[in-house]
Amino acid sequence: MFIRTNLASAIAAGLSLLLSQAVFADGNADSASANVAATGDAAAAEQKKNDKDEKETRELDTVQVSSKFVSKGAHSAMKQDLDVRDTPYSTADYSQAFMKAIQTTNLTDLYQYMTGISRGGVTGYDISIRGFKTTQADQGAILVDGLPGLAGRFGSPPTVMAQSIEVVKGPASVLYGEAQPGGFVNIVTKKPDEKTSGTLDLTAKTFDGYGIGLGDHMSYVGDFDLTGPIDKDHNLLYRVVAELSDNNTFRNGWEHARYFAPSILWHIGESTTLRLSGEYRRRNNAYDNYLVAPNKDASLIAPITTKYQEPGDLQQEGGRSATAALEHDFENGGVFNFSVRHVRGWDTAVGYDNVAVLKDNVTLQRRARGQNNHRAYDYFDTNYTQTFKTGAIEHKVLVGLGGGTNRTDFLRLQFFNGPTSGATSIPGPKSINVSVYDPIFGVSPPLSSFPPGPLNDRVTTESNAGAYASDVMTLAEHWKASVGLRYTKDHTYQTEHVYPPFTSSARSSSDVLPTAGILYQPDENWTYYYSYSTSFIAPSPTAQAADGSNPFQPTTSHQNEAGVKASLFDGRVTSTVALFDIQKTNTLATVACNAGVAGTCSVQVGGERSKGYEWEVDAQPLENWHVLFGFAHANAKVAKSSSNPTSPLVDTRLTNAPLNSAHIWSRYDFAEGPLKNFGVGVGVTYSSEIRGSQPSLADQRVLVLPGHVVTDLAFYYLAMDKFPVTLKIGNLFDKTYYEGVNSTLNEVGVVPGSPRYVQLSVKVPFL
Repeated sequence: MFIRTNLASAIAAGLSLLLSQAVFADGNADSASANVAATGDAAAAEQKKNDKDEKETRELDTVQVSSKFVSKGAHSAMKQDLDVRDTPYSTADYSQAFMKAIQTTNLTDLYQYMTGISRGGVTGYDISIRGFKTTQADQGAILVDGLPGLAGRFGSPPTVMAQSIEVVKGPASVLYGEAQPGGFVNIVTKKPDEKTSGTLDLTAKTFDGYGIGLGDHMSYVGDFDLTGPIDKDHNLLYRVVAELSDNNTFRNGWEHARYFAPSILWHIGESTTLRLSGEYRRRNNAYDNYLVAPNKDASLIAPITTKYQEPGDLQQEGGRSATAALEHDFENGGVFNFSVRHVRGWDTAVGYDNVAVLKDNVTLQRRARGQNNHRAYDYFDTNYTQTFKTGAIEHKVLVGLGGGTNRTDFLRLQFFNGPTSGATSIPGPKSINVSVYDPIFGVSPPLSSFPPGPLNDRVTTESNAGAYASDVMTLAEHWKASVGLRYTKDHTYQTEHVYPPFTSSARSSSDVLPTAGILYQPDENWTYYYSYSTSFIAPSPTAQAADGSNPFQPTTSHQNEAGVKASLFDGRVTSTVALFDIQKTNTLATVACNAGVAGTCSVQVGGERSKGYEWEVDAQPLENWHVLFGFAHANAKVAKSSSNPTSPLVDTRLTNAPLNSAHIWSRYDFAEGPLKNFGVGVGVTYSSEIRGSQPSLADQRVLVLPGHVVTDLAFYYLAMDKFPVTLKIGNLFDKTYYEGVNSTLNEVGVVPGSPRYVQLSVKVPFL
């Protein structure tokens, strides 16, 4: 019924050290060139020609839009090398050309130009896909080369690490295990290349809006990318990417970060490759909980430069990862893949949290927090693909195993709330609180003055494993289909060391998850498809009801999707229109805890539902003119409440989920005449209003953040026919807006958008 109705209406640390030593041991560019030259004049001449061709191609890519913003591949959707038109799901592979046009050092800045994705914060995990938001606990929301586990919990992954970004919409648990129903983002990292090349990107950024003077808050980022062969036969390749950054925010904050990622690719034989890669990340920044909304009224939010944390409040984190990926091609056409990812990370917080706006609507209750967290992720995936025929039907069968373990150790050292009423200026505990509009710092005592912890030490271990199979079939000349099935099992174990007492709990759950799709392709330009997909998320052992118990069931979801994909004008215009209906059951919503129950409490509502449609167009009207357009409509609401059918939650919109969103980016490069080597880009993003909180029986107020339109402008220039330069003016008209709310703080964690900024980037190729 949904399909008919809507179609009618809408039509490492160790590996890092090992790799860095291997890269620099005998893999410099000069020795590689010498080895090539030693093979003879003919080989040297060929190498020289290749280097010249590469240089010309690199320069052309910089000035002219010579490749599409959205590539044709759809590997992440099916774990097979398929064209996007052969995939019965909505998927997009955003290319290097897209990232060059937007020109940013943070991957999170790209989300606003991806259809169906809304950003609700500053970390890579703070996004909403098709109306369903993800959190830092959703490892499956952001994948790295198909496996969970970012090397950092906070901040944004850097663009220097990414070759492309693949987005798959809808539930995808059949192939990937636990995942939110909106979809996931897969960061495809840069791999070692056979051609020697090196670039240095230098970026400077400053703000020039909202009363901030040009040059008052300067930021600097340096990116390094070096790749090439180690041996003369090109059997062993390397790549090293790195970043150093020193950022000053418009909120009088700061961030110092460094990132280092070496990798080696070994061609073991003609049919076998092994890739080893590592990451190291370290980040220090001023602690910031963002803004608050008194009385849950957006008009009462203080200026976006207002900060409620003390100048010395600090957040630190570090992370490292190691990844190994093995691929072997058999003579019978079969392909075997095995990959494993190991991530270790830690973070600390020493500062004052936002807790609540008191009844006077001018006083912010704060909390003195000291916390030390550790995370460990270990995941693997192995699969085998085989192509064969049964009669007239062609099959591409994939069978695999996947799973892993994630372990968190949250050590709470200090946790003291300010008073819930009374004056805030006198010495003592009341001085923890501050004014919403005129916070005075230096009055509150340092955290070292509070009694030392630990107050509690919560260790959670979650293990999951699954076996899956899928078959992509060519049924006839115009018909294709796919089916898939997964058996998944999850076990969680949580222990809490409270002095006293010591407690522990364990939960196990399992499920069988199906998926299926059908495609009709009347010709090479058009594809009509329908698909059904499912997802599964085990209940968290740390979740608690208002009475402190954990009675929660697994969260499941399913999606019906139908759509049309087109490739027109010899591929210069590609487009996807998708209609979807996602239903999610046994979701959790935050509620007040009973007296004597500490922490955050939840209630399992009956379900959530998101219905809508998306339209994305990637067009190249001319060789040097490229346009990316997207529109999304997602009506994401609480569908029902299992505990209270008349709950005020029912029929309320989900947080950080705009009903409508849109974007367009157009880049034009002058190919000849007096403006040759110049280019211009214009981008516009739109978001309708979003909900920053949800009602409850005790408080039916709802924070509504207004919609907004933001315009970006960029100028491109190829200096001396060698050095690409980009001048970008973000938020050109200095629009004041809010991206969303922090996933746990809601109305006391409102995230403001950036005021107007000016950014200058220069790329320096040195090989």
